[in-house]
Amino acid sequence: MGCSRYPLGIEAELHLEVQDNILSENNGKFILTVSNGRGEVTPGGRGDLHLDIRGLAPLYTGLFTPHQLYLNGHLQGTPTALSVATQLFSGPHPWMADMF
Repeated sequence: MGCSRYPLGIEAELHLEVQDNILSENNGKFILTVSNGRGEVTPGGRGDLHLDIRGLAPLYTGLFTPHQLYLNGHLQGTPTALSVATQLFSGPHPWMADMF
């Protein structure tokens, strides 16, 4: 049985615009399409959710919510894009067992 990365039952598109001042290959507009718990990223889109690369990692991993990233200045977006991002990236906070 496979593990779903995105919540099941949500069908959505999130139009991202990513900025990376170190790796220019990461710059651009992308569409994240989510269906059946799976996501696919393709180039293009409107860039409704604008974030730098420092905001993308904590958004994707669930460390910070879109609202927290917005308040810290790492993310800007339309109310609709923020709502979609909140739905797509909701879930348990990342953790790691402390057994070193």
